[in-house]
Amino acid sequence: MRSPRVLAVDIGAGHVACGVFGVGASGRLVLQQFALEPHSSDPAHEARWSTEIAQSLGAIVARRRLSGGAAITVPGHLALTKFIKTPSLAKEKRMKIISFEATENIPYPLEEVVWDHHVVADDGFDLEVMLTAVKFDAMQALCTAADAAGFPPERATPSGLALLHAFRYNYPKVVEPVIVANVGARSTNLLFIEGDRFYIRTLALAGNAVTQSIAEELRIDFASAETLKIQVFSGQSDLPAGSPSRAAVHKAAAAFCTRLQVEITRSAVNHRRHTGGGAAVTLYLTGGGSLIDELPAVLSEKLRLPVERYETFKAVDVAADARAAGAESSAHVLADLVGMATRLVVPQEGEASLLPPSLTEAIAFRKRQPVLLAAAAVAVLSLAPPVYYAHSIAASRQETVSRYESQLMPLRSIQNRNAQNLQQIADVTRQIAALRGAVETKSNWVNFFADLQTRLSKIEDVWLDRLQVTRPPLPEPGSPDAPPPEPPPGDTQSAGNVVAPPVPKGPPVRLTLSGRLLDVRNPQSKVSPESLQRVKELLASFTGSKFIKAVENERFDTNQNGLLYFDFTLVINPDQTL
Repeated sequence: MRSPRVLAVDIGAGHVACGVFGVGASGRLVLQQFALEPHSSDPAHEARWSTEIAQSLGAIVARRRLSGGAAITVPGHLALTKFIKTPSLAKEKRMKIISFEATENIPYPLEEVVWDHHVVADDGFDLEVMLTAVKFDAMQALCTAADAAGFPPERATPSGLALLHAFRYNYPKVVEPVIVANVGARSTNLLFIEGDRFYIRTLALAGNAVTQSIAEELRIDFASAETLKIQVFSGQSDLPAGSPSRAAVHKAAAAFCTRLQVEITRSAVNHRRHTGGGAAVTLYLTGGGSLIDELPAVLSEKLRLPVERYETFKAVDVAADARAAGAESSAHVLADLVGMATRLVVPQEGEASLLPPSLTEAIAFRKRQPVLLAAAAVAVLSLAPPVYYAHSIAASRQETVSRYESQLMPLRSIQNRNAQNLQQIADVTRQIAALRGAVETKSNWVNFFADLQTRLSKIEDVWLDRLQVTRPPLPEPGSPDAPPPEPPPGDTQSAGNVVAPPVPKGPPVRLTLSGRLLDVRNPQSKVSPESLQRVKELLASFTGSKFIKAVENERFDTNQNGLLYFDFTLVINPDQTL
């Protein structure tokens, strides 16, 4: 049986590290193979960062022949972490409130990010949860770069959470409050641990701040400043002790140490204020930016607590192959790499995945694929006998169908001609119905206008200025007001039995009328109430007409002396078509 292994890929802002981990006979993690490839961490190259990741991973594949499904870290400058506290709920009800909190606390629409959560603590009253998210486009580019190089991602964990797993594995007996600072190139992960509880804060302050200060002081480009910084800190520089370049490096380092101490102090105070946790008893330093010589002393003096170098391989065995590849000399940048492999020895370890949903579904499908293929093969084999029998029966039936088809051909020709004749009859019937409706409408208009004139004459001194017809739109097919469907062309009714379809009534026609009434008795003053009453009597008389169903939208204007303007809408009786 093949022993379990993990291919971990730590993607940092300035390097890519790969490690193959297994479990030794003693139950400890073993780093079996290792490779490290640096790349530019210049923020000005952000647009091609994913390309550099793919190139670095490609170089590792070519040099060390490492490839395969991998667990990757998401660097701190990409991942967002938020800590929330909610009332404790049953596990089946948690997701609803956590999704609501994610909407409130993640500063992007959830459809634009990949997010997950990790339960920090649940005491039965309060539930502490870490929310983590990364922009979907950035995560997709990261996964695409890893996949293109031969490392298809199977897990994606925020670097801060990987650091937590690594520390708990390497320092299982530490229960007092401690701080772990992983100082990278573009970000610093601060990890506050107290027993089972933890808190992560990512600072946008890291080694690049030193490089940028050097570049500005000496007026050189970022790459040259980075090279100078590494040479001075590693002791490989040939610069004299009093040279301006060496002084610029130490000046930038001192300023960085002070700024980092201030940020750690502020973060520690805020953490204790919000959680009520105890004061840290030790600070552990790791990461490439932690190699500044004076950093431990400055932090210890200002924070007033001991500062120790974090031991990346404290509980990890390093195989000869990995040691020869330089794993031990690069230990200061491998804390997160170890954290991605600890689930080999701590299977119940919590996890928050930042893989895009499409990759998660693809991985789940790949895991089910062997079972699905086996099931499909069994299904195909079991169906072979009935399929053969069905094929032979189908061939026999096909011969019978062909024989009957030749006999039915003349009859189908007659049926088609009958259908065409019936269609022509139906078309003529519709035309007759339309003409009949037009004739009825013509006579109805004459009668309607006569009725309208009669009612206007009774009131006297009133006339119409405008009459506008408003017809409703034709009903959509299938609506309640639509005409009934035509009989199918293949109906067997004879031409003599065809009945003209009734003309659908549909919604009523409306007439909008505007007119004026002359107030003969008061030509030089406002219209009298008597004239207003006469117009109302006119409108009321319309309701007695057989052509009119109702009067709507009555409006009156008495602003002009001697004249009463009015307009209204007549709803035509559908039984008297106009």
